[in-house]
Amino acid sequence: MAGTIATMKSITITLFPFLIVILAICFSFCDANSNVLCIESERKALLKFKNDLVDPSNRLSSWVEGGDCCKWLGVVCHNSTGHINQLHLAAPLSVPHFDAPVGEWEAYHRSKNNSPLGGKINPSLLELKHLSSLDLSNNNFSGIQIPKFFGLLESLTYLNLSQARFRGAIPHNLGNLSKLQYLDLGCNQLEGVVSESHFQARFLNSFVIH
Repeated sequence: MAGTIATMKSITITLFPFLIVILAICFSFCDANSNVLCIESERKALLKFKNDLVDPSNRLSSWVEGGDCCKWLGVVCHNSTGHINQLHLAAPLSVPHFDAPVGEWEAYHRSKNNSPLGGKINPSLLELKHLSSLDLSNNNFSGIQIPKFFGLLESLTYLNLSQARFRGAIPHNLGNLSKLQYLDLGCNQLEGVVSESHFQARFLNSFVIH
């Protein structure tokens, strides 16, 4: 019995340095992931995108030259590669309907960043090759069409352009987004008829267009 205990102690002592090394590697890897920086070309693409936007409430004030775009408002990066894979730029609150209850209007005016984004949408977004989710809902892109180049964002699985005041024809090449699972074009001033069958996406499970 004593011999067995001695053997176990010997094994424990022998393995201890290896456990320390393994733990050090794990902690180093986790720390590297948490401090991953965004890709330079993708940061430049976002800054070009920002420059064409109208941002009355300065919502994108964190988007500055030289900054880590993975920490910018609305930007989500892959935790190991640093590639941008999500842009969440929906307006915090949409403008209430003219006959909405007083409480809705009060909540809208209390919001510090209630102004929607507007302006133009720069095709620099095409530099975001790993972008899987794009949300521009509740903004004010009044007078412009949904950009045709959106149909070239091949990695998209989620696209929400609802209540963003787009107008004109719906780009038919949106049907080329074969990975798309969610599409919402609702509450815009759009023309033409596009049905769910128009889309190549095999996994499209939510489709709103009215």
